[in-house]
Amino acid sequence: MSRLVKENPGVRSSSLGTTIATRSKGVSPRRRQKRQISKSSAHRCITIPFRSNDAYTCQLSLLIILNAQSYQTLRLVRQSDSQRIIEVERPKATHLHFDDLLYRIGGAEPSPLQPSELDTLEESLVAALRLLHAKNISFPISAKQIELLQPSPQKVPDGAAFPTLFFSYNKEASWVSDTLPPTWQDNQLFAAKAIFRTAKILLQLSDPSFSKPFRLDLQSQHILATYMSRGPASHHINRCLDVAPVTAELAYRIALALVLRNNAKESLEVLESFFGGSMPLPEPNASPDAIYASLRDLRARVCDSKGYGPTELTQDLSDELQLELPETAARLVCCRAQIATLRKELEASQWWLVAMNLYDTFLSSSQPSSILERICKFDLYRHRNKRFL
Repeated sequence: MSRLVKENPGVRSSSLGTTIATRSKGVSPRRRQKRQISKSSAHRCITIPFRSNDAYTCQLSLLIILNAQSYQTLRLVRQSDSQRIIEVERPKATHLHFDDLLYRIGGAEPSPLQPSELDTLEESLVAALRLLHAKNISFPISAKQIELLQPSPQKVPDGAAFPTLFFSYNKEASWVSDTLPPTWQDNQLFAAKAIFRTAKILLQLSDPSFSKPFRLDLQSQHILATYMSRGPASHHINRCLDVAPVTAELAYRIALALVLRNNAKESLEVLESFFGGSMPLPEPNASPDAIYASLRDLRARVCDSKGYGPTELTQDLSDELQLELPETAARLVCCRAQIATLRKELEASQWWLVAMNLYDTFLSSSQPSSILERICKFDLYRHRNKRFL
């Protein structure tokens, strides 16, 4: 039992907070209703069992710490040290998922949050993380884990029902150990800030008063690319088309998001804009290194012609606009191959052979990061077999 738990024997009758919504990874906002607690069961006690004493004492300490600092969290109903279980309830309020709020930005409905409100929520989350870190608790966070409590308009003066952060059950929370990297605190704080930075960037891209093209710094483009990798809303993809100049990382994420939605024409336009024209189909016997060098030179000429150099931009951004990584080049070719398939191009099979060749050389040492890479790894379209027929 941790020191903190031992020093709080009265926790068994504590007044901490309510129910746990079981989270499944990668669930879109439109499917979230399956994992949300129904109205009829929203206030029943939920029992959480723990396999280890460390996990049990960590989660129990979390409830004590957050409640003591008046953060909205689960209310502890009962604990059993011998069984390593706790029972909790949710507070009586409307729960909003941050992913749902992100989805609504730039859509048909007005955004429920503005930059100043996002700043307040960010400051609250960062302060809570610093508090937990000081108590030797690691608390990894992502957008799909963040919940907000929406106060009842009847209880708020002037109808200004501003949401507050709600700390639900985070199964990734743990006591600090040697298995964490030396930068674990900075990593978690950066991830927390990036969540709200994503919302601010999407608000900026959705603002009709902003002139196009949108110029984003390197960090903003990286945050946006990370968000795009999670399966963004279609209207957010369209907003990203107005970002220029665009890094290789973000260009790939936009092209991939479009082609996975069968938007071959739009995805091809992204690639042609990035390379300054049509991507030439490499010669059948060209080596992966030669193919990468050719694509890198194409992109370099585009950057030179548009003045994307260190004198006009920051050095970091200027470098990232180039095609510096062969892995990114391979992934862009995978997009081009899928575009050829969707467009029923005669060269589709040749594009896939090139993509698989690049995948084997530059990407095969790690697990596939997209369905297109899985197609290459397992030759799901059977283009290698066709070559020998």
